[in-house]
Amino acid sequence: MNPFTLFIKRYPQVVFWGIAWSASFLGFSMKSRTQSDLWLFVALYGTFLGGALITAIADGRVGLKTYFSRIVRWRVGIKWYIIALLIPLILRLVAFVLNIATGAEINKNPLLPGWSDAVIGFLLIFFIIGVGEEPSFRGFVLPRLLAKHSSLTASLILGVLHAIWHIPLFLSGDDAAISTTLIVIGSAVLSTWLFNRTNGSVLLAMFMHTSIDLWPDVFNPFFSAAGAYSMNNWLAAAFLVSAILVIILTGKELGRKPEVAMEPKAADQPMVAD
Repeated sequence: MNPFTLFIKRYPQVVFWGIAWSASFLGFSMKSRTQSDLWLFVALYGTFLGGALITAIADGRVGLKTYFSRIVRWRVGIKWYIIALLIPLILRLVAFVLNIATGAEINKNPLLPGWSDAVIGFLLIFFIIGVGEEPSFRGFVLPRLLAKHSSLTASLILGVLHAIWHIPLFLSGDDAAISTTLIVIGSAVLSTWLFNRTNGSVLLAMFMHTSIDLWPDVFNPFFSAAGAYSMNNWLAAAFLVSAILVIILTGKELGRKPEVAMEPKAADQPMVAD
């Protein structure tokens, strides 16, 4: 076995995050230098392919099969799809109400997307952002963290590392550092809870991520730039509170059954959730 392969097998997480952060910085740095959307595919699909590559080297064919099986693990019960899609909307509505209650003025003629635009937006977000991020973060990183840590600790570690992945967006001003970091960490707790309750389905995390990124185009037009900024702060608070509630209600294992071992290269788990 050559030294490079041996290093990856010993430190798969280290190598993966090196690839993921490099893809993020390279992709987002291209944004200001190109008029195409190629930068987005470099940042997102570089991360996705990094997770698949390291899985193939570190875990072999069995691990790679598990990596991709989690992406299409769809037989989890309709209620979990509803939960994954509605939680971000409910939290956005809470932030919307709190924003108005604290003085944000509503635009009289907000420019809202049409139904066709919303559907197209959902599909684009799902297949670009959802597929680009979640299989690696929730399908590669999370199971490895769960094999060594409690679900809560694993979520917090992943949330912080995922927030670091967003640093290029913070530096460019596309995302607000504090509020985005809180949303990422809060959603990490919620996504781990979903992951635990759906037998390791990454597909549900992809739906939740899509729902999180879909609603700004619907709600932000109601406010000025300052109002949209304050609403994002309220949304961060809502995600933080919801994560704390999940922790209180489910404990530090976030719904994980004690008898379920989250080995990173374990054989496929049952495809039907409770």
